[in-house]
This record gives sequence, structure tokens and C-alpha cells, in this order.
Amino acid sequence: MMFTAPARFALTLIAVASVAKADFFANFFDDAACSQNGGIGVDIRNPGCLGEAGRGSVFIPNTGLGTTDDNQFCLVITHGDGSCSCQSSSNTFTATGFCKVLDPSDQSYRFISGACAANNC
Repeated sequence: MMFTAPARFALTLIAVASVAKADFFANFFDDAACSQNGGIGVDIRNPGCLGEAGRGSVFIPNTGLGTTDDNQFCLVITHGDGSCSCQSSSNTFTATGFCKVLDPSDQSYRFISGACAANNC
């Protein structure tokens, strides 16, 4: 099937628009319903430590990548300190846009790509 120049342009615009909708920024909230006192978005592709003690939930974004392996992440949780020194618990997830309830006694979090490893605290 051959496309005319205007049709190719329209298809390109649609492809660009679908990529622009992708969201990789999670937000931590004080309540368990992802609705109160949302923090600044944090990129789930950045494995840096997040000291978000006392938070009740985190909204995981919809990256637009579907259920591919590239869209699997792990939320690593540390109970004992705010420096992500180890993994007390974790949750492997596909970033499809949902609210994850947290334990407010957890001290720090980090996101990593792929599946979670075994706990080591």
C-alpha cells in the first residue's frame, strides 16, 4: 500500500503524538488513594534514592509501552532507614497507570528497571 505525502505526514504526527503521551513520572501521596498532597514527579527510570517516609501511596504512571519487558519496573522499599541501604520488600510492576498503597512506616524507596531481586535486609 502506498501513502501520499500528506498521508505519511498525518501518520507521522499520530506516531509523535502517541510518544508524547508517555509518562514516566511517579508521584507520592500522603493518603492511601493517591489524592492528598502529591509530591513532585519522580522518573521511574532513575534508580536514585527517594526519602519519602510517611507516604501512604504512590501513583505509578502509564508509560504507554504496554506489557513489554521494557515496561517492567521494581519499587524497592527500605523499612529501617532513609538511605536505600538495602531491600526490605519490593513490588515488581508494569507501568500502566495505577495507585499503589504504601506502608507509611517505610523510610525510603527507589525504582529500578526489570524485576525485583530477593530482599537483603
